[in-house]
Formats: sequence, structure tokens, C-alpha cells
Amino acid sequence: MDTFTLAKKLGLVKIITIERDLNDKIAKQPFDYIFVLDFEATCWDKQDVNKRPCEIIEFSVVLYSVLQNKILQSFQQYVMPIESPKLSDFCTNFTNITQQQVDNGVPLGTCLMLFTKWLNEQIRNYKVSVSGSINGCNSHRAVFATWSDWDLQTCLPNECKRKRIKKPDFFNSWIDVRLLYREHYCRRPKGLNGALTEIGLSFTGIEHCGLDDACNTAKLVGQMINDGVLLRVTKDLSLY
Repeated sequence: MDTFTLAKKLGLVKIITIERDLNDKIAKQPFDYIFVLDFEATCWDKQDVNKRPCEIIEFSVVLYSVLQNKILQSFQQYVMPIESPKLSDFCTNFTNITQQQVDNGVPLGTCLMLFTKWLNEQIRNYKVSVSGSINGCNSHRAVFATWSDWDLQTCLPNECKRKRIKKPDFFNSWIDVRLLYREHYCRRPKGLNGALTEIGLSFTGIEHCGLDDACNTAKLVGQMINDGVLLRVTKDLSLY
């Protein structure tokens, strides 16, 4: 009996099974990293007559590695609303964000500066390239992703325009995870939680907490890749 066979029989050798099919799916992906983003914003009950334009009150992003199928870093910042400084009871109950948290937050312009600094740190540390940002020649490609287009197509641009804040160019293109989900599974899920449930996953954390939503969206993306979804940019505002 040779040494390897004997070691295997004695339980001294650990056999690792390589999922070649999954490795092939990962290799075909056009992106190595994904910045999964989720905003929470001021909101009101449908019957509330004092509704105002939405303002971001939580700005959360996680850096997800496609190859490792895990979250590597995270950014979370509470943002101080200026146009509607007092949160509605509906908003507090819906998001679990308190008045004290937004009062201790920073204005949106400052938040964007802090996030840009954090983003550039990730770009340097992981040698990634993000369209519209510095270090565009890095070898690892990264892209933003959201659950629906609302965050980057409606919420952020509208608020930046009202407040005369320059929106960073790197927010011009992204993946709408919900759109790819609908295309691949031919279903219209009831929210992010519903999408996770439909493919055998469970939501971790608190719904409508921006950071938890971003983490769960990243988890969903990992399963979608495993199920054969090929990621692609679904919206690029620079083309308009």
C-alpha cells in the first residue's frame, strides 16, 4: 500500500472537491469586485399631506469579491437631512433610524467626500478600476450595484441637483440586481427579502437598514452567479 493510500485510509488526507462549473461561471464574469450600495431616505405615510422630496439619511456600501464570494469591506454613514430635518414617525418605524442618528450625521456633501475617500482607499488596496474614478488603469474591474435603479437614478441625482452638489462621475453606471433577477428567474419578487426567499436564502439583519440591505443584496448576487447569471451594467447615465 503506497503512502497516499495509507494516509487516506487513516483519515490523514483531506479531499477537496473543486466546483469546476462554478469556477467557470466566476471566470466569465466581467467584474472582480462589486460595490453594492443602498440608501435609506426620508419618507412619509401615503396619507401624509406634508410630504417633501426625499433626502438620504443613511448611505451604505459594501465591497463584495466575486471570486471569494464574500464581503471584504463596508462603509456606513448617517446623513443629516436639511430640507426636512425632523424625521416622520413613519420614517423612523420603517427604517429604524432615529432622530439622534441623523442629528449626529453629516450633510450629504460631506458624506460624499467621506465616501470618495473610502472608495479611493479600496481602489488602492485591492487594485480595482471603477469607471469615473481615479486609478482607472488597475487590472481588477469593479462596478456599483443596487437593488433597483432608484438609489442612483432618482434619489441621489435629484438631491444633488436641489442642493447644488456635484454628483461624482463614478455613480453614472451600475448594475440593477433586481432587473437581472427578473430576467433570469422570470419572476417579479416582492422586494429584496422576497427574492432571497424564492431562491432558498434568508434575509440576515434588519430590513430597510441600508447596511443590512447592501449585505443581503451582495449575498443574493453570489447565488445569482452560482445560478448562471452573467453580470452586466444595466444603466449608464454617461450615455445620455
